[in-house]
Amino acid sequence: MKPRCVLLDASIVIEAFQLGVWEILVQQYQIAVPSIVSNDEALFYKKEIGRIPDEINLPKLIQSGKIQQLSADASDLAALDEVFDRVFIENIHSGEREALSLLYSGKAGDAVFCTSDSAPIRAMAILNLSEKAISFEKVLIQIGQTKKLLKQFTEEWFQKQLVLGKQNFITGEGLKAEYRKRIISR
Repeated sequence: MKPRCVLLDASIVIEAFQLGVWEILVQQYQIAVPSIVSNDEALFYKKEIGRIPDEINLPKLIQSGKIQQLSADASDLAALDEVFDRVFIENIHSGEREALSLLYSGKAGDAVFCTSDSAPIRAMAILNLSEKAISFEKVLIQIGQTKKLLKQFTEEWFQKQLVLGKQNFITGEGLKAEYRKRIISR
């Protein structure tokens, strides 16, 4: 069963474009991106060409209604900061942090989050949101696309990161002491 809405990190947008499957993704899924990704991170595509390719010009795609932008507010971000210690949260890019905040607060609705970075995948497991996480390989398989992918985009690697996140939760690694105490007292 494919998800109705996929919340994408900048790395996935760029990889989908480079693999030639971006247009198919936009046609097959309701695509959403965190505001930080659309306004900042995806612009890092290729500075040497002087502009972002029109196909992944996220602000234009949002304006035309082809994809949506989701925004977290300060309280959503603060709630996430209450869970993770400084060292762990610093390994999560701002767009991924916004996506996690949206999922943790429930403001992302039924969206599932697709990223290729280990820290936010582990964070999903720590937050007990593994069912809201999906690998890029699985996204592609669900629309009948198979591509040779780098390790960080594969389902196998993604599942390993979720397992590591569950281990982090059990050991308390990456969590603030106050959050660990709340979990233990339940």
